[in-house]
Amino acid sequence: MGAKRVVGIDFGTSTSVVRVKRYEQSGLPLGDRLAISNVIFDGYESVPTLVQIPEDVVIVPELKLPDEDYEFGRFAASEQPGMRTWRNFKTELESSDKETRNRARWLTSRFFEYLYRQYRQQILQLGDSGDEEIVYVSYPAKYGPAEREFMISVATEAGFRNVRGITEPEAAVKALMVQGEKDLREQKLLREEGPSYLLFADMGAGTTDLAVCRYEKGRTEIITTWPDDKTPIYFGGKEIDGILCGYVEAYLKKHGDIVPAYFADHFREKYIEAVKNWKEVTVSRSLKRGREVPYFEAVKNPYPLLPDFSPAISRTELEKTAGGYLKNFAVLINGCLQEASKADADFPGGEGIDLVLLTGGHSQWYFIPEILTGKAVNLGEVSLPKIQVEPSRIRISGKPQDTVAVGMVYGLLREAVEAPGKPVGKRDENWDENQVEKRPDTEIRQCSEKTAATVKQTQSFQRPIAAARPSNGILTKDLAKQMFSGKTAIIVPDGFTEIGEEAFNYFLSNTVKGTLGNLFAKNPPSPTSVQLPKGLRHIRKSAFEHCVDLWSVDLPDGLISIGNMAFEDCKSLRDVTIPDSVKTIGARAFAGCARLGKINIPAGVTELGAQAFYACEYLENVAIQRGTQIIGESAFAMCRMLKSISLPEGIRVIGASAFSGCTWGVRDIKLPGSVREIGHSAFSNCKALGTIEIPEGVRSISWETFKNCTGLSNITIPDSVREIGNNAFLGCRSYLTICCHSGSFAESYAREHGYTIKLI
Repeated sequence: MGAKRVVGIDFGTSTSVVRVKRYEQSGLPLGDRLAISNVIFDGYESVPTLVQIPEDVVIVPELKLPDEDYEFGRFAASEQPGMRTWRNFKTELESSDKETRNRARWLTSRFFEYLYRQYRQQILQLGDSGDEEIVYVSYPAKYGPAEREFMISVATEAGFRNVRGITEPEAAVKALMVQGEKDLREQKLLREEGPSYLLFADMGAGTTDLAVCRYEKGRTEIITTWPDDKTPIYFGGKEIDGILCGYVEAYLKKHGDIVPAYFADHFREKYIEAVKNWKEVTVSRSLKRGREVPYFEAVKNPYPLLPDFSPAISRTELEKTAGGYLKNFAVLINGCLQEASKADADFPGGEGIDLVLLTGGHSQWYFIPEILTGKAVNLGEVSLPKIQVEPSRIRISGKPQDTVAVGMVYGLLREAVEAPGKPVGKRDENWDENQVEKRPDTEIRQCSEKTAATVKQTQSFQRPIAAARPSNGILTKDLAKQMFSGKTAIIVPDGFTEIGEEAFNYFLSNTVKGTLGNLFAKNPPSPTSVQLPKGLRHIRKSAFEHCVDLWSVDLPDGLISIGNMAFEDCKSLRDVTIPDSVKTIGARAFAGCARLGKINIPAGVTELGAQAFYACEYLENVAIQRGTQIIGESAFAMCRMLKSISLPEGIRVIGASAFSGCTWGVRDIKLPGSVREIGHSAFSNCKALGTIEIPEGVRSISWETFKNCTGLSNITIPDSVREIGNNAFLGCRSYLTICCHSGSFAESYAREHGYTIKLI
């Protein structure tokens, strides 16, 4: 028999991931102990949990649609005429309304079928045909028996084999302890003698799931998970998405003299994805630094006359607006501690918690550690004395969205957790490699032993460089500080396959402050050039963000992904050659790189991330190779000097505001015949644009698509266009000529609005 292939499916409210790890039949991992494989979705390692179907369809359990009537993931995020995008349906699986619950189940079933198709298409890269497949699917701790059974059955019906369920906090516990247990012991955060008590919080878009664990002599036992199915509190990220949407909606309606009513009325449904990105990229990070957020770029672009928020979004304003919601976190924590005390008479309560481990995208907010440390009593009181005395006992996962899926595929790993003085490397002959699956959810106990690979991976960062490099090849922020602090010309040595999140983001300025050489300098040194190793595969989120003096970086062949905000605000960065191996360019990857002059998008990049080159003010030439299908929202917005852009056949979607504000350079753009959707405001404020031809197959021209294109004199509109949105040509010349066929919708529109008509 072949190897065992463990698959972990983290079906999230807003984002889903599928991870894979292979083991020998004996249970030992194949290859690097901690390495995992990813199922890729349109070039990304995660996929938005979205399903798009025709808007006139009524969802009933027996509904069947042809394949062409579905879009999933990133393609479903793009607005298409006659289609409706369904989101957040995971949270409706618990609805008391039967119709809502059945609809959520139907959407979940279709989405799991999509996940399985993507998995099967990549099966040769993920293992061998003879592998024994073990599949885990996660669900919130508060799910009752019916919802848990549904999640297992829906994965089975989609095609996955040998499916088992596990709660999200249990999977998160496994991941965090596998990856960090040894390091936590070395830092004296876990006791050598006696039990240590850990509080885990997995904070996702739909729910916050908690677990209290006892760790003693290499064993981690989950005492309780929380909330239960009777607790009406979710505390998910989507709730704060809604709060921010409401804030912006009120602001737009207040300025009805500038913003038309239709924009404000449809803002939430059309801009929810932009709001999520704004929350993560701007609002959360700015408030964490104690700064205010004065505006929302996505509405400032089409309406530049809008004033800033009054008041600006600050910590005080957020807490006033969302205070009721924020207080739920303390309620959940206290409820979990009370439940743990009921489940285990020896549990000492909050005063016994030695460590808090946070994961999930929602864990990044500033108010989470402040509530836990007692600094925000206005948002609820939590008594965790050890945490409040020593806030460093709060640990936040560096890859919060990955934790649950990684924990599932680590299910067969045996941990390096023998007590000091015990022999290392022997197998426990009585150990059952399937113990995780066979025990009830609340009784999982993980026990395992040290291996040489674990020792390599978790070397203390206080040791010499060569010994400190982790076996998984990630250049973390801590390791980057140790290796490169104060240096301006950086050469990353061979052996690293990944530049970790925020690896160089601000750290140089922070670490050299106070050193004698820079004591009186106006600005401490920051990197000016970076040479990356040939084996590098990934540059993660914010890896070089704010390296304002960086002017040169060599991206090696073999690089696969450039993460969100990887080089954002590298204001001195000039020419960058993106190798043909790159498959992913994330949101705001090069935003604010004002000195970039030209860029080439390789054929393997199927989707260009939102705001990928936003405000690259001196960017003049862009070449996109055939293979790209989606140009994300505001991808080249505010590139004021853009003169030449090559759009190849194959592009299907040009996102909202994609070229908005490319003020003076773009004169003529040839849209390929493959284009089917052009988002709102896509070419607004392109004042030099003179002529453009809309391809046959485009069904609508969205609102404000060509607003304030004062130089536009001629546009060709095909018969396929049956809708032209409000203010599509607002601010264009009065003598704009619309070229169209006799009897077409475009002809009727031109006559109704007084534009010159040229029949073709």
